[in-house]
Amino acid sequence: MIKRLKLMVVAGMAAIMAVAAFGASNLVRQREEAAWRTAEHSLEGAAVAVENALDRQLLQVDGALASFATLFDVAQIGPGQREAASRLLRGLNFQTMAFRDLQLVGPDGSIVASARASGARHALPLDVAMVGRTPTNLIGPLRNAVTGDWALYVARRIPAWHGIIPVAEVPLHTLMKLLGEASIGPGTRISLERANGEIVATLPHDELLIGKVRAVALPERAENGKAFMAGDRASDTSTLNVVRNSLYGDIRVVLSAKSAVLLADWRHDRDRTVTAAAVAVLLLTAFAGAILLAIHQRERADAERARAATVLDNAIDAMSDGFVMWDRDDRLVTCNQRYRELYALSAPFMVPGARFEDIIRKGAELGQYPQAGGDIDAFVRDIATWHRQGSGSIERLLPGGRWLLISERRMRDGGTVGIRTDITALKEALADLAVANMRANEAAEEARQQNVALLEQEGRIRFLAHHDDLTGLQNRFAFRSQIAKSLLQEGGEPGTVALLFLDLDRFKDVNDTLGHPVGDLLLLSVAERLATCVPDTECVARLGGDEFAVLSLGREQPQQAQALGARIIEILSQPYSIQDRTISISASVGIAIAEGPGFDADLLLKQADLALYQAKAEGRGVCCVFTAAMDEKLRARLALEMDLRKAIEERQFELSYQPIFDLKSSRLCGFEALLRWHHPGRGLVGPAEFVPLAEETRLIVDLGEWVIRQACMDAARLPGDLRIAVNLSPVQLIFGDAVATVRGILAETGLDPARLELEITETALLANDNRNLGTLKSLKELGVRIVLDDFGTGYSSLSHLRLFPLDKIKIDRSFVRDMTAHSDSAAIVAAVAALAAELGMATTAEGIETQDQLDAVDRAGCTEVQGYLLGKPQPILQAIHTTLFRRSTRSRGGQRGGRAHDSSDTL
Repeated sequence: MIKRLKLMVVAGMAAIMAVAAFGASNLVRQREEAAWRTAEHSLEGAAVAVENALDRQLLQVDGALASFATLFDVAQIGPGQREAASRLLRGLNFQTMAFRDLQLVGPDGSIVASARASGARHALPLDVAMVGRTPTNLIGPLRNAVTGDWALYVARRIPAWHGIIPVAEVPLHTLMKLLGEASIGPGTRISLERANGEIVATLPHDELLIGKVRAVALPERAENGKAFMAGDRASDTSTLNVVRNSLYGDIRVVLSAKSAVLLADWRHDRDRTVTAAAVAVLLLTAFAGAILLAIHQRERADAERARAATVLDNAIDAMSDGFVMWDRDDRLVTCNQRYRELYALSAPFMVPGARFEDIIRKGAELGQYPQAGGDIDAFVRDIATWHRQGSGSIERLLPGGRWLLISERRMRDGGTVGIRTDITALKEALADLAVANMRANEAAEEARQQNVALLEQEGRIRFLAHHDDLTGLQNRFAFRSQIAKSLLQEGGEPGTVALLFLDLDRFKDVNDTLGHPVGDLLLLSVAERLATCVPDTECVARLGGDEFAVLSLGREQPQQAQALGARIIEILSQPYSIQDRTISISASVGIAIAEGPGFDADLLLKQADLALYQAKAEGRGVCCVFTAAMDEKLRARLALEMDLRKAIEERQFELSYQPIFDLKSSRLCGFEALLRWHHPGRGLVGPAEFVPLAEETRLIVDLGEWVIRQACMDAARLPGDLRIAVNLSPVQLIFGDAVATVRGILAETGLDPARLELEITETALLANDNRNLGTLKSLKELGVRIVLDDFGTGYSSLSHLRLFPLDKIKIDRSFVRDMTAHSDSAAIVAAVAALAAELGMATTAEGIETQDQLDAVDRAGCTEVQGYLLGKPQPILQAIHTTLFRRSTRSRGGQRGGRAHDSSDTL
């Protein structure tokens, strides 16, 4: 009976499994066909979206090109006007992201005009210029010579332009990015191809395929917009493809996707279906197995009971903790192997029936319990007393530093069960935790101290946000708020608020000579003296450097402010004693009065700054009140600055050249290039008017570079080895890369470096000595000659003649002018010439206007001369012609002063 029942269960299970397998297989096939139909419809729809996106982009570009004829007619610009056409194209280039550049291409492929400056430097292939008869042509793919990117060029023929073709450069990576934004599925590849299979672009991008013919050609009769399979559908490498023709040329859109990607969802669904069927079969199998197991349940129950005792013994023996059992008379019943391992020294005495105290005693005698010490009996009594309590836990130290947790519990029959747990790791962890806790407390204390320090720093930062860190006075930000507050408190009443701007005279000299630490101490002393002049320190501020400001509040303005300014100048001008040094400085003060309700802090600061500027111009230790004329002067300065910027852009400058003669040989040895500005409205503007402004605004860097380049170009046209002298501004040394500029210009013009002289003033030597010294040495290494101009008019220092790589000294015209009337001037010129000769330097006397002056500098030992007597500044061609004419007339006129003349350029 039991055997028949087992056969019926097995047969039923087999039938159910067969039905489940057939149903799952049929369901999987149906869903596969549905998945293929969905994939075809999805890919076809994506192809339509991509083809529409491509047509839109090309229509957009084509529309822009088609509008060129109208746009150029409206702008009244011809396609051959390069600059005007380029400006018009630049205005159109960024109205859409469809193209990168707009160009006009000549019949020979040259770029007539371009929206980008870099685009006009490279010609395009002739097939771009020679478009077909159709209005629009697509050329490419071509690699952009500037960016290196692949591009498609859209060219549209305009018959009225006589061969000049408007072309739009469409970067393929931008175009494919826009196409990729269409509704395409994951894993779908987009290709733009020509009818012959040439690949124009791909997404994802494949550099190796661009411009190549497709290795595996698509079916020639592929229906437009209909999906078709390439390869075996069962293969993972097969692809589903859709081809759609675009509106332009022979460009077509090809979308392809691998069958593995398209059927990924179906395969997941197939796997789930198969899994579900398998789970169902397994559940049924489990149910049948349960029935079969129930038949043998009774037989197994007996076997399990027999096995339980063995399992219990094995479980006790396999415990990770030591286990021991004692009877009611404290005799050993059983213990596991772990217990014996823990008490290795006492293990030989652990036999069933052995008394508890005997085992403890013998173990203590062998050193099982390090804490037993010398009194073993007392230790055994203590352990036995605790053991008889039958409950609780204690910790014991074993040999080797191991710790045990001893737990015991009394049983109902009076016996005792004990557990021994090795807690050595726990003890070590607790010790580590204690150490970590101590360190945490130390870290917390350190953090508290850091927090206190941070609070102190935060307070310091708040203070420095509104105060000067050196003097403790208000800074510019806080003082501006104080000005605004004072203007509001006075209710806008005119003439009640005055602002004094202070600037220390000769403070830079103190820093340069005595060092910044002494300068800081001087500023502290100035701040202390200012505090004695003003009762409210909130009305005093340091604005930066050696600039201070003071607010004067009162109804008697500007008299009150002028009196305060005079007092400040008097107090600040008294000598200072700093580090056993006596320092004397003065101060200049500019005053601005708030004369109406429309005044704000910025206007008051601006007017006070202008007044200070005027005070500095009038001399040191001067107090000046702002007037409207100062503002007009500022406006005139700003207007001149705007004109100067425009003049640099439009090249309104020209160079005039004054000849320089060698006294010994009477030969022309070179010219000095002098800058002239022909303003279209102002007329001729003198260098003394615009050069200081150019230096102040740093426009002299660009202007000076033009002067050097133009002078070198003109010098290259001069005959022989004539030299050109060019003035070099201190601003060019500090803010420009003079070495790189001169090196590049010499390479560009091909001028011998020895023919170029760079003239610098003593001011350039004083400012930033170390840096300028390095710059001048680098220029000297190029082969350029270095000339010290206007020697004797500034802070002349003989150390400059020793430290700096000078080739020549130019003696200022003021000494030359006084030589014939004052013997001391003649002595100075002679001494300088002699010193220069000893140092191996030439000397040039400037400003020769009379024959007596020429004879005087000759007697003094100067080597070169220049001046109006010898030649006025003129354009290069006129200067050469005039010099040659003077040579010919003087050759016919004989000798001057017994000095012989030859056929060269002479005095």
